[in-house]
Amino acid sequence: MPEEIYASGPFRSLEKSAADCAYLINDVFSYQKEIEFEGEVHNAVLVVQNFFGCDYSTGLRIVADMMAGRVRRFQHIAERELPVLYDDFGLSDEARAILDGYVTELENWLSGILVWHRYIKPDLVRHHGPSPFGPGSAPARLVQH
Repeated sequence: MPEEIYASGPFRSLEKSAADCAYLINDVFSYQKEIEFEGEVHNAVLVVQNFFGCDYSTGLRIVADMMAGRVRRFQHIAERELPVLYDDFGLSDEARAILDGYVTELENWLSGILVWHRYIKPDLVRHHGPSPFGPGSAPARLVQH
């Protein structure tokens, strides 16, 4: 495989889109765990809430829109840009299959992250005990409106 493939804009954008999506999945599904149980402040939903001065539901919708945009970008690259890249480099069918397999691995990785991050409150309480900030609340210092 030519090294230029891995350094190309489409290939790097594909990986960055997948990574962005993974981070956003984590922040959406771990919000309660991070904010309510751990007092974390580095969560995209909370950052959006604080930046825009909005409530949790609005912040969540904004982050979900960002995540959907990154998924669309990933799909566009995989479906439209990579085939052009393959043609530009005159890749063999075998090389194309290897790179297509890598796209599938990234899709499977994202699916695995999505499944892994499904925190539910009983598991949180069992692991962490009751929220130190009270049920359903985040510490006042974290949520500033």
